[in-house]
Amino acid sequence: MSVFQRQIIKGSLSNFAGIGLGVLNNIWIFPLAFSLEELGIYRWVERTAVLIAAILLFGLHRMYVRFQSHFSEDQASQFLSNTVFLVACIAAIAGVVFTAFAPWLAALLDVNFQGSQLRALGAVVAGSMTYTLGLSIASSAKRISVPFFFKNVGIRFSVLIGAWMVSQGNATFGFWMQLFAYTHLAVGIIVLIYALKLKGIPLRWPRSLGESMTQELSTFAGSGILMAVMTMSLATIDSQMIASLISVEALGVYSIAFFIGSFVDGVRRPISQALSPQFANLWNEGNTDAIAKMYARTSRVLMTVAVASFVVIVPNIDFIFGLIPDSERFDPAKSVVILILWSRVIDYSFGSNGEILSNGPHFKWNLIAISGLVAGIIGLNLWLIPRYGLDGAGYTLVIAYAIFNMTKACYLWHKERIQPFGTTQLLLLFIGAVTFTMAYSASGEGLVALLMTNAIIATGLLVGFLTLRRKI
Repeated sequence: MSVFQRQIIKGSLSNFAGIGLGVLNNIWIFPLAFSLEELGIYRWVERTAVLIAAILLFGLHRMYVRFQSHFSEDQASQFLSNTVFLVACIAAIAGVVFTAFAPWLAALLDVNFQGSQLRALGAVVAGSMTYTLGLSIASSAKRISVPFFFKNVGIRFSVLIGAWMVSQGNATFGFWMQLFAYTHLAVGIIVLIYALKLKGIPLRWPRSLGESMTQELSTFAGSGILMAVMTMSLATIDSQMIASLISVEALGVYSIAFFIGSFVDGVRRPISQALSPQFANLWNEGNTDAIAKMYARTSRVLMTVAVASFVVIVPNIDFIFGLIPDSERFDPAKSVVILILWSRVIDYSFGSNGEILSNGPHFKWNLIAISGLVAGIIGLNLWLIPRYGLDGAGYTLVIAYAIFNMTKACYLWHKERIQPFGTTQLLLLFIGAVTFTMAYSASGEGLVALLMTNAIIATGLLVGFLTLRRKI
């Protein structure tokens, strides 16, 4: 097993360990400790910080991944030093500004938050920026498992303890938000230091790498700014629009649906992070055959995870929501979970087409495509959320990701004659559809129905594993 494969597995395990803590947080502790409004505030701060951090990074983390293999020795040290210096300065300024001017920002945005709650935004922004750069540097050294562990386990364990204190009356929601914020900042700094030690390159005082190289880096970084903004918009625009079109309380309900529906991201994120520098290197070498093989492989792996998650979660959705304290508050989220999971099946079936496009000669076209996706999501949400409520956000994801991925797949076929699909995916869909139909038909109230449903699911997963293990 290669270092690359081991890191994906370790990164996925860290993500799933974090998801286990996330289940405790989102399904039990958070609903027990916080009101729907407080859950909405937390979700808004988290998503908004991610978007702001993506903007303020100015594409520098993507630029580093794309070009780090171009340099050797002295230039590599200078390139890394310049990148770290710029991000550290911007993160420090952003942290201070968003903390100091939180009350003014709350008034400007016309959100019903207290200034003390919004002050958490500054630390989360700075922490997200340093973490993202650290993860990008670590991925270029083929070491992503430790950063994923700190983020997914470290942060979630910390906020779990804090939420438990709130539920016992030993702390306030404002205290918990500060804990959430400064844990983010600490993790970001730790991950960046870890990544720098991995590279083993001494940092230097920033200086120019030469006019021609600076121009090339600036061009890519400029597109990277828009790419990062658009990518993070995909992860945040639904939260922003639900809060504005419905209410902060509705966002609290949606946060539960999003968490459950995004279970499959525990595999996608480490694969994406590990593959980005790999695709960049293969494009630099002109090795499109290797790119095509990795494209098909990621389609099979990611589609397997998405289909299996859909088959496991949807027939058990009533049981899962029954574990939530005062679960009736979150009943509207059930249908949204199904729609989000279905959008993931569509998205993941097309493999790592985004990583292929964004780390090679077609990065400008990928920017156009993802900009179209963001515009489509905004337009569909404006149309569907007022009509269908929270379900409208789910319908939007299904429609938008289907069009987006088909467009990217057609483009890659037209330009490079590569595509990810084969008979394995058809067989996977068939096994998944049969297992889901039988399990959903058997689902119902009572222990017997629960056991029967999951016995069918386990049998289907076993059959799928034995049938497809050598093909995936």
